[in-house]
Amino acid sequence: MAAVEIAAPPRGRWVMLALVTLVQVSAAVGTQGLGAMTGIVHDEFGLSDLQVGLMVTAAGAVPVAALFVVGDLVDRHGERWVLAAGCLVMTAGLAGAGAAPAYPVVLACLVLAGAGYSTVQPGGSTSISAWFPAGRRGVAMGIRQAGLPVGGAVAAVALPALATALGWRAAFFGAAVVVLAGGVVFAAAYRPAPGRAGGGPGPGRGSEDGSGGLVSRLGETLREPWMRPVLATGVPMVGLQFGLTAYLALFVRSAFHRPLSQGVLLLGLLQVCGVAGRVALAAWSDRSRRPRLVTVRAGMIVTGGSLAVLAVLPAGTPPAVLAGVTAVLGLAGIGWYGPWVAHIADAAPAGGTGRALGAAMAANQVAIVAAPPAVGLLRDLTGSYRPGWLAFAAVTVLAAVSARTRPP
Repeated sequence: MAAVEIAAPPRGRWVMLALVTLVQVSAAVGTQGLGAMTGIVHDEFGLSDLQVGLMVTAAGAVPVAALFVVGDLVDRHGERWVLAAGCLVMTAGLAGAGAAPAYPVVLACLVLAGAGYSTVQPGGSTSISAWFPAGRRGVAMGIRQAGLPVGGAVAAVALPALATALGWRAAFFGAAVVVLAGGVVFAAAYRPAPGRAGGGPGPGRGSEDGSGGLVSRLGETLREPWMRPVLATGVPMVGLQFGLTAYLALFVRSAFHRPLSQGVLLLGLLQVCGVAGRVALAAWSDRSRRPRLVTVRAGMIVTGGSLAVLAVLPAGTPPAVLAGVTAVLGLAGIGWYGPWVAHIADAAPAGGTGRALGAAMAANQVAIVAAPPAVGLLRDLTGSYRPGWLAFAAVTVLAAVSARTRPP
């Protein structure tokens, strides 16, 4: 079992869960907010779809290398100050993007924001694995991971409205303020789980001094047999998720001739349904006798089928049908992440939860970096988003069928 089973008071568990969920929501306003901002920035700077995708790539570039390092830091020093420092860095990046004079400077600032965000996922997930025993961990992970689509839904509503009223720069500044507030509250109120009072590793960690280097340990972690189905399911799903959030609003405008505002509303619906999916699928995985990745794979097949349907709907499709397909996509295509993270926490070796999460998320980050520009490039070359959606649908279903699921 990955984390030490801790007899923490139930009230303390849930208070800490509320804090790590809060900081996830605030950070997600900045990262998932890019999906709500792509249409606005696209029109403001006259960007191609490839350039729009590069905004998401910029925010995801540093975490490719940083997530494993952050996970190692969390294992060694605890999550409180690592995560709080990341929120400060993220705040600086978003504020810089709001003050940027040109699109290339926006990209550079988003790189900085992404570096800060790399602390949020492994830090928060390690906290849950320390505070909650395995039998309750799925629900707790699902609630905490629901913070990301909650933040995305808030961003989908608030940031375009703020940009309309005060300009696109104000939207970036507003996101920076939200991230800063979440980091300050977390740093002030969070406490490590019993047994990690010093903020460092829990029992079973030993005195590992970093021999062999981080790169070597990353390679060893990624080569673990239990990690293979984790990567086979996580990489295609996270690529699809970020490609969809980056382009859904623009796709709705292009394919169905709807106003950009309606596309943003569908993006909000996608995120809201993702909240429900992350909690419901994680709770299901807690109660199921089958491995958690069975739940993930089922979600992948539903996601692939729903995306294929969305790709072939005609231009005159009624709004209610678009909303229905989008809701299913949110439930499965964003909901998968809750049980997936809980599986990693269950399967990781004692004292190495942070590194395991960091390694898996670093692999996912490659897809986050590559998928949005790939969708944008296909759109620029073919004049349609449909080839990108159909390719994602096919890859997702094939990965679900081929991934071998083994219990941790």
